Amino acid sequence: MEKQTITVTIKTQGENCEMTDAEIKKWYEEKIAGLFNPEYGTPEITVDLKREITE
Repeated sequence: MEKQTITVTIKTQGENCEMTDAEIKKWYEEKIAGLFNPEYGTPEITVDLKREITE
């Protein structure tokens, strides 16, 4: 299967976020994989997570 990398930018207030980076990445990878028809195969999806701190 082909490999796809998707970049997700998370904007958070200050240093606090309810989810860890690993939890956010896993959530997005599962949601994105669910969009593909398993009959045709699911590409390997990795999420490149970036954080933007807003004040």
